[in-house]
Amino acid sequence: MISSVLVILLVKNIMHCIIRMDFTSKECLMIELTLLTLLNYVGDNFCQYRNLGHDNYKALLLSYSDASNKFGPLKVKKVIEKSENFKVAAVSIAAIKCPQHIVR
Repeated sequence: MISSVLVILLVKNIMHCIIRMDFTSKECLMIELTLLTLLNYVGDNFCQYRNLGHDNYKALLLSYSDASNKFGPLKVKKVIEKSENFKVAAVSIAAIKCPQHIVR
């Protein structure tokens, strides 16, 4: 399930590439898709750690540590650095996956 906010971000990114006629770089179209993959992975782990009783901050750090182990720390860092509206997208994923820990 993808939130409407994330779909809007993806469409915005694609339109940005089309308007600028930047079709030579696949990175332009793939940044948000990679971000979605990362955030979905982190979101699942975040919810599991919260269910174990860890607070938001510790669950978040553990989740990103797991993502770094799976995808490689440099890839995770690159996605985070190049992504726009990261906080909105991350909160949206977490709110969808485990709203009981996010929405209060």
